[in-house]
Amino acid sequence: MNPFSMRLIAVGAFVAMAAAATPAYAAAPAGDLVVNGSLDNGVKGWWASKNTPIKVTGGQLCAQVPAGGDNMWAAMIGQSGIAVQAGQTYQLSFEATATKTTRIRSVVQGSGEKPAAIVDGYPEVGGSPKKFTYAATAKVSDSEAQVLFQVGGADAPYTLCLDNVSLVPVHQSVVNGSLDNGVKGWWASKNTPITVTGGRLCAQVPAGGDNVWASMVGQSGIAVAAGKTYRLSFKASATRTAKIRSVVQGSGETHTAIVDGYPEVGTGSRTYAYQNTAKTSDREAQVLFQLGGADAPYTLCLDDILLTD
Repeated sequence: MNPFSMRLIAVGAFVAMAAAATPAYAAAPAGDLVVNGSLDNGVKGWWASKNTPIKVTGGQLCAQVPAGGDNMWAAMIGQSGIAVQAGQTYQLSFEATATKTTRIRSVVQGSGEKPAAIVDGYPEVGGSPKKFTYAATAKVSDSEAQVLFQVGGADAPYTLCLDNVSLVPVHQSVVNGSLDNGVKGWWASKNTPITVTGGRLCAQVPAGGDNVWASMVGQSGIAVAAGKTYRLSFKASATRTAKIRSVVQGSGETHTAIVDGYPEVGTGSRTYAYQNTAKTSDREAQVLFQLGGADAPYTLCLDDILLTD
């Protein structure tokens, strides 16, 4: 069967430190679950570990991060009392700078004794302002989730500044992107068997092929609208370093790319993200991972596959 014409219709359910709940300040934009993410009202709505003093300077929330700590949550900045719903996809975005290059953890996590991460990212923050964006689908509802920036374990003190922190619900077009329902919604070329292992979609990629579409994993029947900006993000790792093509493409003879990226995937799991604006509407677009042309067989594993707008 021609992979471009394959169609599987599936319905799948997508499924810290204790701090006082955030007061209901009125500064949050419509749809944004973070209160005072623009920092227009000082530090209202935000808290920090006792060892991490915060203040607003130049319109940014700046934290004096101490050295040391046995783990990342030994020093934190956060906001509590955030309600999330099971099955809803959320996008966390923020701008950050630091007086020294450092890796932090930005996480939306649930409440309870063993809080599960809902949205999770490990950005490397440096001296130049940069925007970071992460998204994932909540598996359970929680009225007391938290947005956290975990900064413990630094080898030397530094200042971290945050701005325009936002957590918004977004539309997710991919079915079963969390792989909670096995391979439902996904297909693959006959030469590329797929299974769900450890909550990830793993493909046995063969060697050879004259082009990248000689081996593919994909999902069909995705509706896109002209003028909308779409963001494709996913986690990926491989048993050896390999360059792949991740693409959202339209139907028809030309299969025009809507979102296109060529990540180099390594042995460590990493989040990749690409975005673009659709020029035409299409009710039968596809999300594809094109893997053909490998010089040796390998295994590629994918998780948290999201197409949001």
